[in-house]
Order: sequence, then structure tokens, then C-alpha cells
Amino acid sequence: PSSPGRAPGNGDATMTPMNHASHTPCTPSPRVLMIYALALGGLLVYSGLAPFDRPTWALEVAPVFIALAVMIATWRHFPLTHLLYLCIFLHAVVLIVGGTYTYARVPFGFQLADLLGIERNPYDKIGHFFQGFVPALVAREIFIRGVYVNGRRMLNFLVLCVVLAI
Repeated sequence: PSSPGRAPGNGDATMTPMNHASHTPCTPSPRVLMIYALALGGLLVYSGLAPFDRPTWALEVAPVFIALAVMIATWRHFPLTHLLYLCIFLHAVVLIVGGTYTYARVPFGFQLADLLGIERNPYDKIGHFFQGFVPALVAREIFIRGVYVNGRRMLNFLVLCVVLAI
């Protein structure tokens, strides 16, 4: 049996496009997307009121503004999965918090350092994890659903290339 988005036969051979406009159980409702967008907007405003270093804040949160604009422009004709929207939301929160305090000064990082018994604030490692993990998920979903790649090996290679390029 073939899975959604794949042609019958060899699971690694040819991938067929999915109906991008359809609302599936994996795609969140417009209401959920609006909640994510409003929450990020509120966090952006609040974090921009008194960041530790405004130029650093602007550079750190710029990808959030870009991602929000792209997702708002594409959510109807290329909706992502609920899991991916959640991961993008969490990544945006990590960027916003890191930009507000600078990564070395994030209070949660100090609490985590105390919990783990380490000297250094590890919040930047959380940011690095999200900076690799979330773009890999985004690239994978775009490559598969857009039918830009044939074969699992090439898919994995190109996803890795995207992550390393970022």
C-alpha cells in the first residue's frame, strides 16, 4: 500500500504531489494559525520594548518577521503540518528570547546550567539545535510535497545541504 504523497510501488522512487489546498487532520485550522501569529506578534512587541541590546535583538528576530510574512502569504495554498507550525513557533520563541537578553544572558539558560551542574549558560545550544532541526523539517516537507526530489537518498542529501547552508 502506498502512503499519501507517494506513488504506488517503490516507496523511494517517485513522489506525486499532494493536494496543497486540502485541509487534512495534520493541518491546523486557521484559528490555530491565528493564535500562533498573534502570540508571536505579542512576544515580538514585548521583547522589543527593552531588549538588552537593540541591534542584536533586531538581527535575532528578523528571521521571525520573515517567516511570519512567508507563512501568512502561503498558508492557503501550501499549508504545513501542525507539527511543523508548532516547531516553527517554538523556534521563533527561542530566537525572540535569545534576542531580548542575548543568548549568554537568558535567565532560563542560567537555571538550566544550575540544573545540569555546568558553568556556562547553554541557551545558545538550544538555539543551535532549533536552527538545524526546524529548517531540516521545513526543507523536507517542501521537497516532498512539492515533488522537487525523487528518491530518499537525494532527499536526505538536499535536506542536509539546506541545514548546512543556513
